[in-house]
Amino acid sequence: MKKVIYFSIICGLLFIQKSIAQSPVGFPTGIIVGPASANLTLPAGYTMAVGGGVITEKIRVATTGTTFWADFVFDKNYKLRTLSQVAEYIKLNKHLPDVPSTADVNKDGIDLAQTQAILLQKVEELTLYVIEQNKKIERLNKKVKYLSKNKNK
Repeated sequence: MKKVIYFSIICGLLFIQKSIAQSPVGFPTGIIVGPASANLTLPAGYTMAVGGGVITEKIRVATTGTTFWADFVFDKNYKLRTLSQVAEYIKLNKHLPDVPSTADVNKDGIDLAQTQAILLQKVEELTLYVIEQNKKIERLNKKVKYLSKNKNK
């Protein structure tokens, strides 16, 4: 009989725990997590602030109506900078075009979704540069083969 009672209590607690875990908890003024010494305030437009690090195994950044994702790089009207233009920009600004500077990041922080989109844009641009370089190499190889054939004639 004790086993049945204990089993019932455990099942009831598990049910309550599961129900609570699935129910959203509202904090109208937001949530601040961390030591009191962190002196955190909740900036306008935000619902949570954390003092100190956060560790997790997975994060999903939900974006609705995303218009900034980097697929535009492959649009035929996209104006890819020349490598000379990129080099000049880096020389003047000490960072890549479209990437926030250290000063901007220190001042404003980063938006994870936007940062991922910017990094993807840079990867896609690099891919276009590599494709163009490969085309040049193939043209030069053809030229070398042609010249070496004609040299022996």
